[in-house]
Amino acid sequence: MTHGRNPIPPEPAVEDESFDADFEPVPTRQRHDGWTPDKQREFIEALAASGCVDSACRAVGMSTAAAYNLRARTDAQSFRCAWENALEYAVSRLSDAALSRAIHGVVRPVFYQGEQIGERRYYDERLAMFLLRYRDPVRYGAWRDSVAAERHPDQPALGLARSLNALGDHAWASWFGHARPDTPLIFPTVRFVRPDEERAEAEARARDRREKGY
Repeated sequence: MTHGRNPIPPEPAVEDESFDADFEPVPTRQRHDGWTPDKQREFIEALAASGCVDSACRAVGMSTAAAYNLRARTDAQSFRCAWENALEYAVSRLSDAALSRAIHGVVRPVFYQGEQIGERRYYDERLAMFLLRYRDPVRYGAWRDSVAAERHPDQPALGLARSLNALGDHAWASWFGHARPDTPLIFPTVRFVRPDEERAEAEARARDRREKGY
């Protein structure tokens, strides 16, 4: 129950796609407690699901040392590639889960006097900013921290005026049955400069004014 609050929307269902552990198992001696081909495939599948070598080893009843020994064999190239692919798959799942938490938040129960009285959805703003910074570096990358934006002080007003003029031209053309004019919308540009470049340009402008006697 939410006590008058809007109900929390459920998180979207995510299909759990199984990892295709297609590789050439390492040839080993036939032992029921050894690295049989089936056990090697089960290990790779468990590694893709958990992203943890220790957990994958426990899932197949083998030790971590035995897994790394098998990986280190000269004839285990296919097994090593499958191992790396499984970890890449696990990382992609983690990335999707983190993105889902950043967008949909995390539901946490609310307790009062030992009883759950509702739920609240929490959003991790630091996680959201981290994902934006690295998934869209052009807009949110760290490089923007070292630059300053310059634009015409009247850019919003000039842009609005040009848009209104273009809208009026199109309206009049439609009213009189004429072809709509190809009115370009030219906005004052935004330029990004580094602080050291900004200081150098300011000093150059000051020298120019002094030389011209301003």
